[in-house]
Amino acid sequence: MNLQWNADLPESYRDNAIIPVNFEHHADIDARARKEVGFDKAGRRCFYRHEFTLVEDRFNADEFPIQVDVYWERVVAWRLASGRWLKLKTWADRLDQCSKRFFRQAPEVVEENLLER
Repeated sequence: MNLQWNADLPESYRDNAIIPVNFEHHADIDARARKEVGFDKAGRRCFYRHEFTLVEDRFNADEFPIQVDVYWERVVAWRLASGRWLKLKTWADRLDQCSKRFFRQAPEVVEENLLER
């Protein structure tokens, strides 16, 4: 798997982000979730990404059970040379409706303990 760790990294931060050399990949197909974590040469976490889709159990027009996507989220973050993290959050809701909504939060610099929120 060729992980594009810097694909969403804003250009203005490219020289300030720590480059990962190793990655851990975690996926739960049943939960429709995955996580990638990148580590620098010293083994410290320097890249983080999670993505998941929430589903609801419903019935189709013929009364057969189906699963319907209702919410999707992705968080990507990079450790900066300062030790703080640049975080991007993208999400979509109303996936089961014609009026789907997609959002991309402005990049924010946060402490490591706020990455998974």
